[in-house]
Amino acid sequence: MSSHRMPRLAMVLLGCVVASAAVVRADGTLNLTVGALNYNPCNQETATGTVDAHLLVQVNENTGQVKVHRSFHGTLTGNKGNTYRVSSIANDFFDAPAPYYDVEFHNNVAGLGGAPSFEVLGTTRIFVNANQEPTGYNASGTTFICK
Repeated sequence: MSSHRMPRLAMVLLGCVVASAAVVRADGTLNLTVGALNYNPCNQETATGTVDAHLLVQVNENTGQVKVHRSFHGTLTGNKGNTYRVSSIANDFFDAPAPYYDVEFHNNVAGLGGAPSFEVLGTTRIFVNANQEPTGYNASGTTFICK
């Protein structure tokens, strides 16, 4: 396995999603279909497409503890003709409400056919409004691991 850090500009392009017309459900859940960009350091391919993202922010009214979750799944197409299935998960708990939450994430990116698979590790920032409803997310500090 080899590990790579992603250039800063590419990290910004990796994901910055802000929900504008999406509706947060009463349970604190926000579901979005958003554009995605992943760079495969194993073969220097850029893959784009859409993913179905799920954001959840729930405040426990008794303890004030906050549960934060972000996941997404989708299929991406690379600029060299390869196809990738991507899934991501991020979960954490916080002691009190905040204007945003930084949560470590783990992406599995499975190359289909002959494309190499890889993992992405990093931090996602989950943004919330004054009511602690999720409004979007971004990714930073990413590390890539070739499989």
